[in-house]
Amino acid sequence: MNRRTDILVGVTMGLVVVGVTLTGLVLRQPWPFSLIAWLMVAIYLVYIVATRNTFLLRLLIFALACNLPQLLTDWYHARVVRTLAYDYALFRVLETPDYIIAGWGFAFLQLGYLVLRLRPRLVLGVTTGLVTGLGTLVHSWYEEMAYLADAWRYLDTRMVGHVSLWVIVSFALIIATICLLLAWLEKREGWGWWVLGGLLNGVGIFVYSGLAVAALR
Repeated sequence: MNRRTDILVGVTMGLVVVGVTLTGLVLRQPWPFSLIAWLMVAIYLVYIVATRNTFLLRLLIFALACNLPQLLTDWYHARVVRTLAYDYALFRVLETPDYIIAGWGFAFLQLGYLVLRLRPRLVLGVTTGLVTGLGTLVHSWYEEMAYLADAWRYLDTRMVGHVSLWVIVSFALIIATICLLLAWLEKREGWGWWVLGGLLNGVGIFVYSGLAVAALR
């Protein structure tokens, strides 16, 4: 972690918020979600290679490892309980669109970096509360923009705007779990630990969202 990486993460966070907002409110088309998601992954990969930043690489490995259990999560909500419909994708893996796969990668990297940047300054409980609150708010906004852009939507469920209540609750639990997992992982350099942490987080996504749908649908 250094000033240059702080700037990269801060600027890319801001660009994603602006890009997603313009996609939902102005363009009203879903294809920019793929462009934004894969562009972010490419930017981080280029930066990691150019600077040999193993710290960001571990975060990216953690984030992308979440995708394996996430494939089952999307399949479950789209095909079994039928509360989620993806209307757009460049390509799909099972039911998961390309931009969701890439999106977990850069979103969890950004959130993870924020957690580990705050950890030396704040106790874990305060860090978890701040990152969970901010992350849930921002990602719920992305969900609203996705609906306006006809990228995905929720069916037969209680809503806040066009975002399902179970998704908002799931986001809060997932982001809080990321904070706790990274507090456990931050001193570990072995790649296997970060893969394991990502897989555990992906399993958490499935469990939290499944319970939230059952309780809040």
